[in-house]
Amino acid sequence: MLYYQKIKKKGDDQMKTASTTASHTCPFCSGKGYFQLILGGSETCPSCQGTGKDSHSFSSR
Repeated sequence: MLYYQKIKKKGDDQMKTASTTASHTCPFCSGKGYFQLILGGSETCPSCQGTGKDSHSFSSR
């Protein structure tokens, strides 16, 4: 079990955590699967074909 100590630096005494997460959402439509058109309506995202998932991510084999 790990215990962390709060260290006050430059007035900031909040504990900060850094984490990395893999984003599997489409970078073009932000995972929505569609684009809002300026004149109204929507269009399916051409990159993910409306799934909202990143089609360019590498999968483990």
